[in-house]
Amino acid sequence: MESNAAEQLTAIADARAAVADRLVTPWWYHPALGALVAFDVVMMSFGNIVLMCVGCVVFLALCVVLANAYRRMTGVWVSGFEAGRAGRWAGALGALVGVSLAASWVLGSYTDLRWVAWLIAAVDVVATIVLGRRFDAALRAQLRAAG
Repeated sequence: MESNAAEQLTAIADARAAVADRLVTPWWYHPALGALVAFDVVMMSFGNIVLMCVGCVVFLALCVVLANAYRRMTGVWVSGFEAGRAGRWAGALGALVGVSLAASWVLGSYTDLRWVAWLIAAVDVVATIVLGRRFDAALRAQLRAAG
């Protein structure tokens, strides 16, 4: 009976490790997501409600396309909202994007400093790549350690 339970626990640990091995994000995923974030930040900086709405719709639609491509390639999708402790990296990215969009909107609506939005967008591309890769690494480690 005890050896059967141990075998089952080993099988569960092996399955979790196999899932962790499948969570290898394609090299282009985070740069593409960063480019989408940058696009939305720049669109917000124009201070035009129509451009902001178009930017948001395009951003969200392409995020869905990106997520579906990831799911098709890996066979797995883990939401950043349901990723346990690894989700803190997704939360950090979400907070950064929220602050960036708000700052870009304020800059576009109340100043002529459009170049700052381009700088924020560039920072967002780099941050998306770094935070996204940290999310992936934390999620894989979390899956392997839970066994």
